[in-house]
Amino acid sequence: MESMESLEIPTGILVKIIIVENDSDTTLKDFVKYWSEKSRFEITYYLEPSPGIVYARNRSIAEAGDSDFVCFTDDDQIVAANWLKELMKCQAEFNADGVAGPTWPIFGKEVPLYIRKFYQPDTYSYGTQVESAFTGNLLIRKKVLDLMEGPFDLRLNLSGGEDSFLTKQITDSGGMIRFNPDALAYEFVPDNRTKLGFIAKRSFRISNTRHFINSILKPDIHPANIIPRLLARLSYGMLISVPLFLFGGRNKLKGIIKVSNAIGGFAFILGKRSQFYR
Repeated sequence: MESMESLEIPTGILVKIIIVENDSDTTLKDFVKYWSEKSRFEITYYLEPSPGIVYARNRSIAEAGDSDFVCFTDDDQIVAANWLKELMKCQAEFNADGVAGPTWPIFGKEVPLYIRKFYQPDTYSYGTQVESAFTGNLLIRKKVLDLMEGPFDLRLNLSGGEDSFLTKQITDSGGMIRFNPDALAYEFVPDNRTKLGFIAKRSFRISNTRHFINSILKPDIHPANIIPRLLARLSYGMLISVPLFLFGGRNKLKGIIKVSNAIGGFAFILGKRSQFYR
């Protein structure tokens, strides 16, 4: 909320902040009331009791009403003062349906390079068209979302990946999402998310969910067709895991991630869905 209060607002833009608490009780209502009383923005609070991130995101879009654009960031993030300006500038320059930016990690303590590499965001030059993006740092034209069922897909409610799936649907249907590396967001990474177990679990989740999304986008491709690729990835990952873990430097986790990635794919083939966010 402090980073939101520091936002530089482009001329002629009216900003409203929507906070959706995904819980069975209004735990944060007093906190939001405290901020809204001193904020320069209109802040509205909603309770979404249906559990899951998709319900929360869809509620926020519904409550955005007739806004021209919606901007997403997460509750464990902060944004740069010029974040909104950079998103809007890039949107106007390309008349884009969406603009994405990078989310950089902030660690609570010094961590090895191989942990930093895992959390390194993909980044592109200014104006690059991207096929998909993440809601940690994203602007989307509201009328595009209004045309989509959901718009976030409830099948991804507990697995994550709902944001990359939604934005891939937009670009597949002819929409345009551009990238602005200067629209900066930052994610706080707690210590427990720097542990090997969490990284392996997250790698499993990313792979498992990506294969499920691909099965929706390309229903004519049988899941068994990916088995050779998964076997190759698993074999290669097992081959390099020990030497890289011992001597790999910033690539220390490469083999372990490939193994977790392959296992996530095999789990999808066997009908097991990740419920990472349960």
